[in-house]
Amino acid sequence: MTVPPTTRRRLIIDCDPGHDDFAAIALAVTSGAFDIEAITAVCGNAPLDRTSANALAIADALGTAIPVYAGAVAPLLHRYDFPADFHGVTGLDSAGATLPPPRRALAPGHAAEEIVRRVNAAPGEITLAVLGPMTNLALAIALDPELPGKVRELVFMGGGLIGGNVTPRAEFNLWADPEAAAIVLASSIKTTMFGLDVTNRAFIDGDDLARIRAAVPGANPVADIIQFYTDRSGDVAAGRAPGPALHDTCPLAFLVDPALFTIEQLAVTVETAPGPHYGATDADRRAWAPQGVARIGVALDLDRPAVARHVTDALVEAARRIAKR
Repeated sequence: MTVPPTTRRRLIIDCDPGHDDFAAIALAVTSGAFDIEAITAVCGNAPLDRTSANALAIADALGTAIPVYAGAVAPLLHRYDFPADFHGVTGLDSAGATLPPPRRALAPGHAAEEIVRRVNAAPGEITLAVLGPMTNLALAIALDPELPGKVRELVFMGGGLIGGNVTPRAEFNLWADPEAAAIVLASSIKTTMFGLDVTNRAFIDGDDLARIRAAVPGANPVADIIQFYTDRSGDVAAGRAPGPALHDTCPLAFLVDPALFTIEQLAVTVETAPGPHYGATDADRRAWAPQGVARIGVALDLDRPAVARHVTDALVEAARRIAKR
């Protein structure tokens, strides 16, 4: 896709790579729809040293010069063991070939400070795509309480109205730092949430993976990275889905083509009290929002085949770019 520079969206991606983060970054880079200002890393799927190294390796392997900044080393309050069961020890383990080592270093400075700096330099122009815990963005708002009014839009993967994937009620990204999520959702940023309601259905299947592998015969890090995630997917093993849910691709697919999703404006809160509902998202579907609770867009449905085509096309292109590196 070729998009004129004047219509491309200025974007910062905040992430914790992560196999689905990798697919999301590949979609953002290869779509041509964005001028990606920066990638900021946060602890989440793995410790910060791993997620920041993964983000840099992805950006570099795709042939970009996008600066990558390390951010929060821990959530605001919550502490937990990093979930190596799904993403492996590195956070981006592979079933075979791995990404080549990056040829450059992380950019100096903290991710939260960089978000503040870039948004203030272009008020009303920067979209934020948050694909992991919201710690970096919450810290940015603490540094500049006026920041929410200067962000063009926030899209994030997290939460869900149907239940959780780390507890019966809570989805991982918001459970990992619910206090940060509460700060962000209480702000005035125009926000759209992509929770498990849609992301569980954002899967690619065996035919899609075969296309990715066929794009580069022989060593193919993209196919092997997605294969590792497929092999670790409980839904695939149990026969509930024909392929892995690439959750983090949904916010980027929405920015590329909003018509792919059904969005409803709802009043959403995050549970921060200790207990079995810690990190859960609740939505008030009544016509009026409770006092002090902002309404945000909530994705409730998606065109799954179309999203899968976008994601598969992006991963095919990513495989070809990495092979030429």
